[in-house]
Amino acid sequence: MDQIRQTIHKICAFAIPLIVSLIVVTTPAQAQVTSDNPHNRAPNNLLGVASPYLQQHVYNAVNWYPWGQEALAKAREENKPVFISVGYSTCHWCRVMAEESFEDEIIGAFINEHFISIKIDRERRPDLDEQFMLVTQIITGGGGWPNTVFLTPEGEPFYAGTYFPPQAFLDLLQQLATLWQDQQANVIAEGTRIGGAVRAYMSRSAAAKDLTPEAIAAAADLLVEDIDVFYGGFGVAPKFPRESNLLFLLDQAERRADPDLLTVVTEALDGMIAGGIHDQIGGGFHRYTIDESWQIPHFEKMLYNQALIGRLLTRTYAATAQYRYRRAAIRTFDYVLREMRAPDGGFYSAQDADSMGPEGKLEEGVFYLWTPAQISEALDGDATFALESLDVIEEGNFEGTNILHLKQLPEQDQMAFYRQLDTVLERLRTTRNTRIAPHRDEKIVVDWNASMIETLAEAATVFQRPDYYQAAVDAANYITNDMSADNGDLSRISFEGGTGTPALLSDYAGLGVAFLALFDHAPAEVDKTEFLVKAEEIAAQINTRFANSNEEAAIFSMKSEPDGLGMFYPIDDSEVPAGNALTLALFDGLAKRTGDPQFARQARLLAAALSGHALDAPHSRAYTLRTALSLSHGEIGAIRYLSNGVVKVTSSIERQSNSTSLLFEIAQGWHINASVPLEDYLIPTQMSVSGTALPAEEFPEPIVKALGFNTQPLALYEGSLQLNAPLPPRTSSDPGQISLILQTCSDEICLAPEEVTFTLW
Repeated sequence: MDQIRQTIHKICAFAIPLIVSLIVVTTPAQAQVTSDNPHNRAPNNLLGVASPYLQQHVYNAVNWYPWGQEALAKAREENKPVFISVGYSTCHWCRVMAEESFEDEIIGAFINEHFISIKIDRERRPDLDEQFMLVTQIITGGGGWPNTVFLTPEGEPFYAGTYFPPQAFLDLLQQLATLWQDQQANVIAEGTRIGGAVRAYMSRSAAAKDLTPEAIAAAADLLVEDIDVFYGGFGVAPKFPRESNLLFLLDQAERRADPDLLTVVTEALDGMIAGGIHDQIGGGFHRYTIDESWQIPHFEKMLYNQALIGRLLTRTYAATAQYRYRRAAIRTFDYVLREMRAPDGGFYSAQDADSMGPEGKLEEGVFYLWTPAQISEALDGDATFALESLDVIEEGNFEGTNILHLKQLPEQDQMAFYRQLDTVLERLRTTRNTRIAPHRDEKIVVDWNASMIETLAEAATVFQRPDYYQAAVDAANYITNDMSADNGDLSRISFEGGTGTPALLSDYAGLGVAFLALFDHAPAEVDKTEFLVKAEEIAAQINTRFANSNEEAAIFSMKSEPDGLGMFYPIDDSEVPAGNALTLALFDGLAKRTGDPQFARQARLLAAALSGHALDAPHSRAYTLRTALSLSHGEIGAIRYLSNGVVKVTSSIERQSNSTSLLFEIAQGWHINASVPLEDYLIPTQMSVSGTALPAEEFPEPIVKALGFNTQPLALYEGSLQLNAPLPPRTSSDPGQISLILQTCSDEICLAPEEVTFTLW
């Protein structure tokens, strides 16, 4: 994608160098905190819109409109350019630009005279955000929030940037107004050219490529080239977790039994767990760091990070049994349940980076910062262990104060260290709770909640925490009951009891995948069939509302007429996996659990449509690659569905007894052949661990009976059974494998034999 954007950038070489020269980025002084309406202004057109971000701008000096036909028609009627500002409620620099520029009477008056201004909440309308961010990336080569875009009255983009200091912003506005006045035809022509390039990119197709294991492994190796060998993770500052990429590499490590790939994942997690990106006191993770060593975070905490990092920690613990991953995962989930859970069960979207400091000003990160004196006071003077372990120094590591981080992770996961550390951290959390907490964005976003539901359901199984599963069910019920209409219409956002923003492809598909996770991890006493039914219903909704008329193409993000610059295919992983990638996971998951060939066909067609895109840019489409390999070569992990979904096999390791087991759940009316099936042409059930076959005497006694296709008695297993085997001694760091071969039959037919493997780290 980067290469494509560079090409478009060259095609759209922007013809306004005078304006480009005005882009100056400086670090502003913090603005004084004000009330919601300190200037006693009348509200603008954002009043009543169900968005916490838009509500923050109701009393700006700028006469904002929400995105919609009213504002666009006004721009055409008055022949004024459109000024668009995209952000979100917990965005630090969005707030800075608002306080410096949008609250400024002179700047506001100039904007109101020469432009029609539209505020967009990127979390409410990610479809518009993605389009206008693409504009900014094409024009400037970079991006970020607040995103600043200028359109012609007909909606064509002709200039863009991100944050501007107030004087530079006013200069820019004046230059653009003059340009529109004096060179309108040139601006319109440039906007038409840029808009056309953007639309072509958004709906482009790519030639299908074979998503073979070798091609996907090569894509994984390409990702590894971007690994930071010093601190773990990808690239340099600013450093983001890039959870989808790490989940893909973990998947590849399992499939390839590759300890080096597993090390790539664990080193990234170790850097994050020890670093300042990890809220050492309260649990959970900040959004990213501004340095390469994971130490200095941008302090906002987003629900999607907790969901995806939590999932990565859960799966890494399941593979390695290392306590530090279990501890970090549980502390993350407990933070979410404690501080991000709505009374009705949904999960709030974010906590702000800024909070009120001791001088009555909003300051970035102040809630999380400590001095040695504050640590000593909170711990009653018994602070030596905390000061040393958390690397707290007198001069500080951030503007004279300390962002807490672990000086180093203890070797061998020393339990005594963590017990002492957690006792200290809980005392510090009690003290920190006396501070003014950061603002919490209390809107509930469907696809972010869906990601959290999926993670909690899986974590409930791995950590034996039924409360996690119940929390996942409660959140799913909230979305189903409070955010869905009788006709199946799903709202993307719930805020203060109101809904209305139509859900996008990622919301529907993400929720469908979440229902599959609830189905997979349901406790034995739960009737789980409703979750599979709901997942099928969502797949039907996707086919009705989103599917392209060309079934060999990707799926559009929106369900209605084109909005913004036009229809587009969501194929890039950002906060959560892309809408098309989630849809692929839903279709494939349903095919494996129901045996419905229509789902399998849809999955194959969608994978083909996405294949060229995914292999061309694996850095931003890793979730697609991971799901495509699941489609062609089976799912990975502890739970596998075999024989068109009629057999579920769950692997587990009992580390205290150094043994492993496979639990089989076989649907009614089906069976698998016994280890000695009594007929030579039937394939026996076989299990081996690292090449050592499980002896026949270790299998349970079979049921012996005749079936419709054979009048002779057969030996078979029905219902549920468990196979146990000792783990062999470890002779190297290379993982072992459980190999399982089985054949499934009904009273009338036998299916083809299947072989699956489980990696033993």
